[in-house]
Amino acid sequence: MDDFQQWLMDQAADRKSDTALKELISGTEDDDFALAAEGFERFRRAVEQEAAPRERRRRFWKVAERVAAILLIPVAVSSALLLHAGKAGPVTWSEAYTVAGQTRTVTLCDGSTIRLGPQSHLIYPSTFDGEVRKVFLEGEAYADIAHIDGYPFEIRSEDITVAVYGTEFNFSSHLSDSECELLLVDGSVEIKIDGQDDVHAIRMKSGDGVRYDRSTGSVEKQRFSTDTYLANVHRGGLQFINRRLDDIAKCLERKFRATIVIEDETLAGERFFASFINGEDLPTILYCLNTQNHMNIKKKGDIYYLSLN
Repeated sequence: MDDFQQWLMDQAADRKSDTALKELISGTEDDDFALAAEGFERFRRAVEQEAAPRERRRRFWKVAERVAAILLIPVAVSSALLLHAGKAGPVTWSEAYTVAGQTRTVTLCDGSTIRLGPQSHLIYPSTFDGEVRKVFLEGEAYADIAHIDGYPFEIRSEDITVAVYGTEFNFSSHLSDSECELLLVDGSVEIKIDGQDDVHAIRMKSGDGVRYDRSTGSVEKQRFSTDTYLANVHRGGLQFINRRLDDIAKCLERKFRATIVIEDETLAGERFFASFINGEDLPTILYCLNTQNHMNIKKKGDIYYLSLN
């Protein structure tokens, strides 16, 4: 796998290699849905690990911008067409992705819409087959899910499953972030976290927020203003509800195609409540986060350095 990942990055600009790879993908089939999902998860985790250092991660996203077709690989690891035994006809799986500074809205076959945040991936079928409507997400998305009686909807992301009962919510589950967050704007959902024996599932109502820390396993529930949050979403703004600065910095990196280095661990763990709804640029946002004047903000070249005064 290491050799393949290196080849994937090195051959990004090679059209002959790109064409050959797409031919290989189109000729791959499998009739096992579970195997396809497992293949996608393995590939995504391997690529994320490969791209973990900052320089390699930037390089990976540069490749993603230049060779969009190759990003079908997570689906095609197991198959390009997944056939459910006993079901009529093939189900084609597609991938929607965004790069840094980009958003994208996907309309599913049931009329549901999912708006992807920067650097996010969505795996979704051409038609929903089976007893549950399922999609796979890595990153952040604002979802408006159509309610269909007796036909539940699930969003799966790494070790988290969100069971949806016709609702609007924002789900952030970037592998590079220390915490995952689900903010329920309207309706009802149930969030399930693998390996959390004492949690099992948390049923949420409008105005509930749930935050899961993957490193510690802690789960926190809080309330937020849905009206304020919705107004922010519709204006394309940013809202941070008790978020760690290191996760805020990663969000800002994805939105502004920037690099932010936090030089103090204590500062990285500080939590902030903040809203930005007027199209503020990155320097303005960092300035506003430093209202207590306890941070030293320096820019060297294209990199912002944050440290405690």
